[in-house]
Amino acid sequence: MGQALQHHVAQEHFRSPVLEAIMNISVAASSIRANVEEACTPLGLTAAQYHILRILTQQPLSGLSRNDIVRRLIEKSVDVTRSINNLVSAGYVVREPDEHDRRIVLHKVTRGGIEALAGIDTSLRKHMMRIADSMSEEELSCLSRLCEKISLAQSAVPAERPPVRDGERRH
Repeated sequence: MGQALQHHVAQEHFRSPVLEAIMNISVAASSIRANVEEACTPLGLTAAQYHILRILTQQPLSGLSRNDIVRRLIEKSVDVTRSINNLVSAGYVVREPDEHDRRIVLHKVTRGGIEALAGIDTSLRKHMMRIADSMSEEELSCLSRLCEKISLAQSAVPAERPPVRDGERRH
């Protein structure tokens, strides 16, 4: 078991390598989340608001509905509407009715939102460089592929299989 995981869970070993891997991913994700929150704090933003701004910059001219934003979020949040409201109040996002369907409200990032995002990204680059400096490009590519495999395995409809016993591996 790695030092980072042992520090967080104060446990010597796990029942299975899968559980240990999941715990390591959780610890790493928590660390990255904390870095994003730290980068957002000076602007009074949350990580969820940062991600919403990032998503809106992908559609700066046409804008996105709340449902489109939710669909694109990696971490789903129940308070997306409140996050958007706060971004509107801060002047980082504007709301406009859809030209073709007045029932739909589109959200667009403002110049202030783009500038806020640039400031956060500058801070986040420092954290990303620490990760990049700790691994080779090959390791980073491998990590990315492994994370993709995990995501695909979780989204697949599981077939009925007997549980894995301690120390056993599934192939």
